[in-house]
Amino acid sequence: MKKPSLAIALIICLTSTQILFAAGKQETQATSNNINLKVYARAYTYQQDDPWKNAEKKLQAAHPELNITFSYEGFGWADLRTKFLTAAAGGEAPDVVMTDIIWVGEYVDGDLIEDVTKKAEAWSEWSDVAPLYQEATKRDGKIYGTWLNTDVRIMAYNKKLFRQAGLDPDTPPKTWSELRSMAKQISDKLAPASYGLGFPATLEDESAQTFYAYLFSLGGQILTDDLKQAAFNSDAGVKALTELVDMVKTGATPSSIVSGSSSDINNGVFQDKFAMSYMTKAFGLAKDLIPGLTVEQYLEDFGVATIPYADGGNPSTMSGGYLLCVPTGSKHKDLAWEFITYAAGAQSQFGYTAARGYVPTFTSLMARAKDYYAIDPYFSVILSQLNNAHFRPSIPQYTEVAAEVQNAIQAAVMGVKSPKQALDDAARTVNQLLNE
Repeated sequence: MKKPSLAIALIICLTSTQILFAAGKQETQATSNNINLKVYARAYTYQQDDPWKNAEKKLQAAHPELNITFSYEGFGWADLRTKFLTAAAGGEAPDVVMTDIIWVGEYVDGDLIEDVTKKAEAWSEWSDVAPLYQEATKRDGKIYGTWLNTDVRIMAYNKKLFRQAGLDPDTPPKTWSELRSMAKQISDKLAPASYGLGFPATLEDESAQTFYAYLFSLGGQILTDDLKQAAFNSDAGVKALTELVDMVKTGATPSSIVSGSSSDINNGVFQDKFAMSYMTKAFGLAKDLIPGLTVEQYLEDFGVATIPYADGGNPSTMSGGYLLCVPTGSKHKDLAWEFITYAAGAQSQFGYTAARGYVPTFTSLMARAKDYYAIDPYFSVILSQLNNAHFRPSIPQYTEVAAEVQNAIQAAVMGVKSPKQALDDAARTVNQLLNE
């Protein structure tokens, strides 16, 4: 038998190589068609079809050529941040991360989340996001995510205590002077069983947020525009804190607000301990505390109103909430952003916020108060506050800044320091933090 010629042998070799290359290419393509999207979010977001399950269906339908699987991990508030930072540092970042608005600055400065400006501006629903909330997604003019939901603080009040104190239950206070008068009248008649106003002076962020709402009502700021210096110790800040301290001095608010937690005070409105307090999700809390509470009984016994504002000042409230962001370590950035547009689009946001009692950020949804009536009969009041909302500064040092403000509030309420001294001392520490 003749041996194959060298030319034939070369042809056989080349052909075999081409076959092997084609097979390898097909295997690579098949492998690339199998996509796993990993999501880090708060655990409670997985309890209903929106935002995730319905978004899964939309993404898979848009990409029939891909076999997409989804991996979800759920966390509490603090653990979500810690787990993400750890995973990102280890090169194992998820593809989508739910981000508290106050963490954005830290993540951006650490190059942990993607600039999605071009993607967001090209998204057909971006123009429907309320302008105030569009701006809140930005850092140095760049967009870093879109909203899953927000919240705003309102004043919940106990109509039964209003009636017992001889006040009109359908006319809550609008201004600080009206609040002072009504709260004192309630306390004078009902204390120590019940007090007019409850607000926290504890070492937690809700204490700071109460102060911030008062500060913004007077035109003040938490930090300077460049975020380099404290501004909360301005004349506006001193007046705001003095207003809160005076509520304790006059007996309208008990001195016990320096202990316990803000949730104790909020609960107290629905336990006939406080006539008024500032909170989110009032109806949900009332239902948790009062078994069998009906909408009709809630409307009869409790009310919701704008947080009273400074005489001559502006209505003001504080807003928070979560963005959905694409980590820089994501292995599927484009697909992750597309998934986010389904999970945080208007249709999904309505389903999610209606199911959980949160507040939407789309202009089109803000006009649908009637559709939210079942989750809160006072939802129109909540929606009316969105244009009065302010945000905490999104900087890496926010937690430390807030801790100093909380210390100042507590020291002033306890009479250890005057409001001015307390805020000035806090400002000095904050300025050191911001310039380290």
